[in-house]
Amino acid sequence: DKGRKVKLVVDEWGAWHRTTPLGPAYLFNYVPSLRDALVTALTLDIFNRNAEKLAMCNVAQLVNNINTLFLTKDDRFVPTTVFHVFDMYKSHQGGSSLRLVCDAPEISYGAGKRLWGLAGSASLHGKTLVVTVVNPHASDPRVADLSLRGGSAKSAQVTVLTAPDIHAHNDFDHPDSVAPKTEPASVSGSSFTWTFPPASVTKLEI
Repeated sequence: DKGRKVKLVVDEWGAWHRTTPLGPAYLFNYVPSLRDALVTALTLDIFNRNAEKLAMCNVAQLVNNINTLFLTKDDRFVPTTVFHVFDMYKSHQGGSSLRLVCDAPEISYGAGKRLWGLAGSASLHGKTLVVTVVNPHASDPRVADLSLRGGSAKSAQVTVLTAPDIHAHNDFDHPDSVAPKTEPASVSGSSFTWTFPPASVTKLEI
């Protein structure tokens, strides 16, 4: 039947790094950092850009585990950097996926390995455009010219998740070390210039 389509299920995605001294319990030995937030945002943007091909994508995992959104111990509870990315990206839910093209110098690392200089995704919700962009470079900002094909910005707000150290993280003693900040964005017209900070996840709601 040519009308039938098979979709993909992506199960237990997320980075698994070397352990940190959080505790000896199995899989409860790494606190997600800003680096994990970047990995999470890059992955969610891939899913958004290919939404028509995907049926389900399950992060690994929710609490006290790999790429976890939350840490708990006794009566303490902490949202991680990964949670903050999910919280930012929920703005895409229920929208219509739009094509987003990023053109930026690639990042070279290791032996001939390369990573996108900028990557993101976009969705439309009535007259509101949601754009998420990741700058994965640990130290260099990216200045980009944004062009809205067939649209024009009247007002906007921006939410940015970043920190001076790519290994910065939240833990029980410092639950708010890495948290997103939202403020009005000064943009207008069909094109404008925006600077994406190093090691950052940015959401523009236009």
